[in-house]
Amino acid sequence: MMKPLLEALVFLCLSAFTAVAQVQPNLAVRLSAEQSSYTLHDHVQLVIVRENRGDHNIAVPKELGWGIGRTNIRVFDAKGNEVRTPFLADELPPPPRPYDFLLLGPAGFAGTHVREAVTDLVNEPGEYELMVEYTSYLSEHYAREALKLPPDAPFWSQECGTITSNRIKLRITR
Repeated sequence: MMKPLLEALVFLCLSAFTAVAQVQPNLAVRLSAEQSSYTLHDHVQLVIVRENRGDHNIAVPKELGWGIGRTNIRVFDAKGNEVRTPFLADELPPPPRPYDFLLLGPAGFAGTHVREAVTDLVNEPGEYELMVEYTSYLSEHYAREALKLPPDAPFWSQECGTITSNRIKLRITR
């Protein structure tokens, strides 16, 4: 009697886990540049795209929220060392309202163009790799409580972690 009951309990737990796992958001971030080479006097033209790679809708904030721990552009030199400049991209978007969100369906995407002075990213000419780290600036608790999101609505929150884009190569000349 105990064995069938235990098997049924394990089956129910696994079924519930599978159902939860199937609705986990699957978000990706892609980075591209409009050119592969810039001078130190130019402005880099980047495109950052968030893409739903899952089978269910995902709600994401329209605003990226720039800065470390939110949306961060990282730059590496030819030796793989991270490049630091005096420029600090640090923005905290205002408290969100329900219309500040996008609903990305399966294969849906949303992007933004970034135009930044080359010297905000690098200090000198050379070969560089850029990547983007994206973390939602909103916690699950805050979004659900403040915006009255239903508990089953897939939402990309801070708790989903940080996702990293592909790396792109840029040549910077004088």
